[in-house]
Amino acid sequence: MENDFKIRAVIYARVSTKEQAEGKASIPEQLEVCKKAIVQHGWELIKEPYIEGGVSGHLLEERIALQNLLSDAREHLFDLVVVKDFDRFARNRAAATIVREELKELFIQTYSTTTPVEPKNPKLYDPTDDDLGIMVEGYSDTMAEIERNKIRRRMMMGKVAVAKKGDIPNNVPYGYKIVRWLDDKGKVHRKIEIDEEQAKIVKEIFDEYIKGKGALTIAFGLIERKIKAPRGNLWRAQAIKYILMNETYTGKVLWGWRHADYKKNQQRRLREHKGLIEKGNHTAIIDPSIFKLAQKEKKIRGSSQKGRAQMSRGLLTGIAKCIRCGSGVTFVTRHHHRKKKNSNWNDTTTHEYLCGGYKYSGICQRRVMGGDKLDDYVLSQLKNIINNPIIRDKIIFDRNAKLDGDLKDDYSRAIKILAEIPKKREKQEEAYEAGLITMEEYGARLEKLRGEENMYREVTGDYEIQLQQLSERQQEILKYLKDVKDFNDLWDKSTFEERKHLLKNLIKEVRAGNGKVEIDFRF
Repeated sequence: MENDFKIRAVIYARVSTKEQAEGKASIPEQLEVCKKAIVQHGWELIKEPYIEGGVSGHLLEERIALQNLLSDAREHLFDLVVVKDFDRFARNRAAATIVREELKELFIQTYSTTTPVEPKNPKLYDPTDDDLGIMVEGYSDTMAEIERNKIRRRMMMGKVAVAKKGDIPNNVPYGYKIVRWLDDKGKVHRKIEIDEEQAKIVKEIFDEYIKGKGALTIAFGLIERKIKAPRGNLWRAQAIKYILMNETYTGKVLWGWRHADYKKNQQRRLREHKGLIEKGNHTAIIDPSIFKLAQKEKKIRGSSQKGRAQMSRGLLTGIAKCIRCGSGVTFVTRHHHRKKKNSNWNDTTTHEYLCGGYKYSGICQRRVMGGDKLDDYVLSQLKNIINNPIIRDKIIFDRNAKLDGDLKDDYSRAIKILAEIPKKREKQEEAYEAGLITMEEYGARLEKLRGEENMYREVTGDYEIQLQQLSERQQEILKYLKDVKDFNDLWDKSTFEERKHLLKNLIKEVRAGNGKVEIDFRF
């Protein structure tokens, strides 16, 4: 098998898991078969083997040994790379191709001991004249990727099974910790427990958000208190938002809703991909009602409570609009240095709401109304309505509203009919099997049953939606009544951000300008 020309060879070996790397299970085997092939062929092993331990094949940039190999290849220190299998470069075809294409551009050949193709004389080798090598490499890459996908599917099936049992199959979110221990037989057990210090922070985040603080404000507060962040050195708004949206905190297990690959995750969202939601075995940190309130708060805030509107020192910024053009307003504070003009005068400070339409496009008049004047007027109108007994009676009446009786009867009838449809299908199938009806008649009757089923499912769906809407409305009213009852006390004790939040829950919109004010309340 010895060649009549000189080949300078190196060895590349890799294992993908830390357990394999620490146990030295497969690295020695790879080195042995590669060295044997070099000796049999009479090649010259010119360097110590490039060994990669415990690094996944698709992480090309993080594989130090591979990067060292490519760096030496660019210096033309060798002619041939020997591996046990081509998948040692990578199981993923795309990643493996990137590595081998760069080697080919440098006129360096690769040799696999499991699918050997004899290398050519380095002085005569041309990558474009190696059809057999391309075929073998392509076949090897395809089989490696199929095996990789099989491994991935087995792992995913295992994690899905874990999730269905109510256990979190991956890393736990901030607020929880994993406790592991060995039993008498040496088996590793895993349990998820609450990290009390972190859980306290999670509760604070939900509480502050519901009271009106934004994600960025909460993050700044945690940084000032020097609370350690889940990742990195600083808390970020995105981390706060992730915590607020993570249903795991309510005692549930979510799996398969997101993918690490951005493009795949984007396609999942476009196709409304559904993952698993199961009751978890871990203890909840956040009550489900609090979690729902946070999600509703996020929805209510919308664009009016983002960015500048939320950070503005105007009490009605995000709620008030210009009555002339409908644009949002901006809040400005003006300091008037009157003493410079006359020593007998005092310096003053005024606040104003300005038209955003004028400020950014010049389509309207500049001034909407004085800040203190508009704030005081809206607050007085709100207190007048709150103290009105007629309004209170109307709210209590709405709180006791019920669903229409006919709709409830239709729902009961639909549930009964839907329960009978499977039996009707069985009867039609029995009639067809007995030869009492033809295939065409059987298909027509099944189609009729499907239409009937869809119709009654719409009835049940409408009822359940209205029931949910009524329940949400009643909860809103109860919350409103509590806010109304405690309004004066709440207002006196609230911070500026909490006052803005309270007004936002009671007022839909304020339109002001030209000396007029119009208010739309939420009740």
